[in-house]
Amino acid sequence: MADEIPTGEPVPEPGDTVGELALRLWRADRDAMRFALVERGIAVVAHQPGETLDLALAPLRTRIHGGTR
Repeated sequence: MADEIPTGEPVPEPGDTVGELALRLWRADRDAMRFALVERGIAVVAHQPGETLDLALAPLRTRIHGGTR
């Protein structure tokens, strides 16, 4: 099974100008994807490796339920 959610971003070799440009394009693509999802009303949250999913989803709970439980 493959991961569908990236856990980090590509790291170009130091001095690799093509790799640095590719990283900028990769970041722009990710930003565009997030923007498109949010524009369609789809919630997008950040999840850090090692963080509980509850912590990442906490901002949504307030939006969905109108407050904390």
